[in-house]
Amino acid sequence: MDYLDIIRTNQQFEKFLIYLNEKSYVFITCSLFALFVITTLIICKLWAHRKKQELLFLQQKAVHEMQAYDTNSSDMRLRFRKRDKMLFYGRRMLRKVKNVSGQVYGGQGRKRRAVMRFAKRILQLRRDQTDPLHLKTVEPPVEYLEETMEGSDRVPPDALYMLQSIRIFGHFEKPIFLKLCKHTEVLTLDPGDYLFKITDADDSVFIVQSGLIHVYISNADGSTLSLKTVKKGESVTSLLSFIDVLSGNPSYYKTVTAKAEEKSYVIRLPMQAFKEVFDENPDIMIRVIQAIMIRLQRVLFTALRSYLGLNSELMQNHMRHKKQQSFSYASKTSPSHRRSQPENIQHTLSDMGPPPDMLADISNEFQHYNVNTQGSQSLNSNKPNKNFAQSHIEPQVGVATIDSNLVHASAVDSLLWELGLKDEDRHFLDPFVEEREVEAGVTLITEGNSEDVCVWFVMTGGLAVYQSVADNKRNIQTDKTEAYIHSVHPGEIMGGLAVLTGEASPYTIKSKFYSRIAFIRRPSIYLIMRERPNIVLDLGSGVVRRLSPLVRQCDYALDWTFLESGRAVYRQDEVSDSTYIVLSGRLRSVATHTNGKKEIVGEYGKGDLVGIIEMITETCRTTTVMAVRDSELAKLPEGLFNAIKLRYPIVVTRLISLLSHRILGTMQTRHGSNSATLEANPVTHKYSTVALVPVSDDVPLTAFTYELFHSLCAIGPTLRLTSEVVRKQLGLNIFESNNEYRLTSWLAQQEDANIITLYQCDSSLSAWTQRCMRQADVILIVGLGDRTPAVGKFEREIDRLAMRTQKELILLYNETNLKPNNTLQWLNVRPWVTKHHHVQCPKRMFTRKSQYRIVSEYI
Repeated sequence: MDYLDIIRTNQQFEKFLIYLNEKSYVFITCSLFALFVITTLIICKLWAHRKKQELLFLQQKAVHEMQAYDTNSSDMRLRFRKRDKMLFYGRRMLRKVKNVSGQVYGGQGRKRRAVMRFAKRILQLRRDQTDPLHLKTVEPPVEYLEETMEGSDRVPPDALYMLQSIRIFGHFEKPIFLKLCKHTEVLTLDPGDYLFKITDADDSVFIVQSGLIHVYISNADGSTLSLKTVKKGESVTSLLSFIDVLSGNPSYYKTVTAKAEEKSYVIRLPMQAFKEVFDENPDIMIRVIQAIMIRLQRVLFTALRSYLGLNSELMQNHMRHKKQQSFSYASKTSPSHRRSQPENIQHTLSDMGPPPDMLADISNEFQHYNVNTQGSQSLNSNKPNKNFAQSHIEPQVGVATIDSNLVHASAVDSLLWELGLKDEDRHFLDPFVEEREVEAGVTLITEGNSEDVCVWFVMTGGLAVYQSVADNKRNIQTDKTEAYIHSVHPGEIMGGLAVLTGEASPYTIKSKFYSRIAFIRRPSIYLIMRERPNIVLDLGSGVVRRLSPLVRQCDYALDWTFLESGRAVYRQDEVSDSTYIVLSGRLRSVATHTNGKKEIVGEYGKGDLVGIIEMITETCRTTTVMAVRDSELAKLPEGLFNAIKLRYPIVVTRLISLLSHRILGTMQTRHGSNSATLEANPVTHKYSTVALVPVSDDVPLTAFTYELFHSLCAIGPTLRLTSEVVRKQLGLNIFESNNEYRLTSWLAQQEDANIITLYQCDSSLSAWTQRCMRQADVILIVGLGDRTPAVGKFEREIDRLAMRTQKELILLYNETNLKPNNTLQWLNVRPWVTKHHHVQCPKRMFTRKSQYRIVSEYI
């Protein structure tokens, strides 16, 4: 038993030893951890004590320096103002109260927050008085001064060149474009091969797919004069030959030749390919002819006249004889029909031209006209001109009296021939034809008159055409003198250009002798066109046959460019070998300095000449010119100017005058700049299209637009467009994507017919508002000056949609408001605004009325 006890005792002792061993490990671990923590705390204490000593040392040093400063400058002691002390202690108190209240107290704390807001308001008042608000200067976005570099890969290059080249005839929808593409063929030219030469038929549109084509004039003495070099993507065509071919008058190259400078591939599109399109879509034919006439008038009769001083040089004194009729009416040139015409009626008439979608628009515009009574209207009813209205059909002494029925029948026969109508259409045309006898010196129509445009046919006597002498700066007339252009002889017609373009008369027409004339008014021409659309070809041919050979050569040299917003016309430091005429849209000129900073030099609008000074002086481009919005340009190459200068030396004098004005303008507008930019055109050009955007729904935008409209009418023809007006004219579904072409064409025609077009936007970001942004030269953001300067609900979207378009802020005030306020707040939250205007408005604008009452009040 004793052994058993000893064994049990030994076992218990071993268990105790194991237990002590396990406890010793835990104790050692805890001891080491405690030692580590104590050591860390000691190090932190020592580091904090050292930092405290360093801080005390710095404070003592600062005190010593301040005492030394006070010793040296005892008369300049610094002190705190009482209001600064109050502001400091007040802010510290607010911080402490806020911290303590958030930790100690529970609940919502509305009373404490109210007290804190009250205290902040008091203290903030003091701070505002000492820290005035400043205008924030924000740099314009990069897109505002830089061109768009990325291209579109959706259209193959060949198709893109084709699409751009035929756009000179207008916008074509996809099915029509595909029909035209079926007639194309690709020509391969080796260096030295002729694309065309003298005596070849001028019946095609040529588009350079790759290579280089040289176009030049061959003179009678064997010498040549370069017109232009056609590069990849450019085209060679003649708009005048296009009208000749489709009207049945074959055209041939008489002085122009084109030769390949290197191996080239050229796409050829026969002009007769348009015949199939026009047969199926007569309304497209009307648009094309009008587009051609508008382009010719913009380039030839406006730009060349204004900048180069060419007047009578652009027209012939005698019209070329009329040949075959339009392709659709070959049967109307029957021998019996020609025998009914006098021998001297083998010339032309020039007329007719509806706006885009004329067939649809005329039905709305002239639906109140009565065809039976339209022809019997007298000129006195419309009062086209006092001299003409007062002239009476009194037989002159010594002149045999002629039966009026015979005179009327003769006038109808002559106009049937000139309009290309059949004998069966006599009853249809008869009510529209009017006759009048006028004495010598009577003015039929004055330049700029858009109400009394007619097609004038001279039966006996003669007419003289004049044009006012214009300055080379924006068509400003220098005096009342008029330049003689040409005469209109018996059997010839005048006035067609204004009818075709839908614009005002570009000429003043007077009678040279005692004359008998027949005429058809423009509204009547539009009514005839609705039933006989093919008369546009005969009328267009009449205009073409009056033009001089110089215009023909200019037509071959011209190139037409269509640019999307952000695309560059040319870039800085490029070779200047051409100049550009803005037909529609807006361009911006930007100069890049040596330090990389960009600066706006100027902007160009419709009718401006861009890049001419650099071309004349043979210097590289000094700026980069880009499209602010979708724009259409006419490119005039340097060779064309050289040809004009050789034939008409007076143009040199005009160019010298133009160069002098531009240089003087540069010196006056950029006197503080180190750079010398020749093409300086400050942003003072009149805007052609203006979009008006409301900041909020309570802005009286309709009333303000009407006030602005009536004020601008004193300057010239002005149009106000809204979504309701457009829907009423073109239909409720006009803003759908499939009607894009029709809407674009109609708006372009309205802009051409008016000096200023006002686009009143909707109060939301609708399809019409987005269209207004695309069409606008400048955007006016209209707000109420006495309201909060909060940003409108879609103002930022407008800045995104029209990033390159200039934006100006209009603040409206009641007439009782004597002084504007909060201007800085309005501008600081709108960094995209470049200018601002304060407008004091009459009380009637702020009276709450329905849209119907507002419209009826101003109309």
